[in-house]
Amino acid sequence: MRYLMCLLLLAGSLAWMGCAPATLEGTIAASGTVTHNGQPVEGATVVFSPEGEGRAASGLTDASGRFQLQTLNPDDGVLPGKYQVAISKTQVEGGMSEEESQAYTAEHGKSPEVTVKDLLPEKYKSPATSGLAAEVTASDKNEFTFDLKD
Repeated sequence: MRYLMCLLLLAGSLAWMGCAPATLEGTIAASGTVTHNGQPVEGATVVFSPEGEGRAASGLTDASGRFQLQTLNPDDGVLPGKYQVAISKTQVEGGMSEEESQAYTAEHGKSPEVTVKDLLPEKYKSPATSGLAAEVTASDKNEFTFDLKD
């Protein structure tokens, strides 16, 4: 019985450790604001892509256009370095739930049509074409402002 209790305790401990969120050593808090023609953008995805080696980080803007970067876990920050930045916001029209889509396909013999519309200028959705860059350093506040123009 004692042996069984020890095994259960060990198994539980290992399972609990395996469920712990992954962490990344050396991340730094970084945040910012996104505006489009001077107006805050809600629901935009901001992606910091490293120049060279490293890990990307991303954030989602709130109603005031504010975002917090995360690499692996919510608001865990970003590794120091130079980044190219991409910002996008899309609207999906004609989207259905999985069940609705299956029912549509069964009834019509084809998948429903979905249209994705960019709500920001297309050039900003790729780090290669956005013209946006940022440098995250250990000594700075790491607050970034991006005002997108048409």
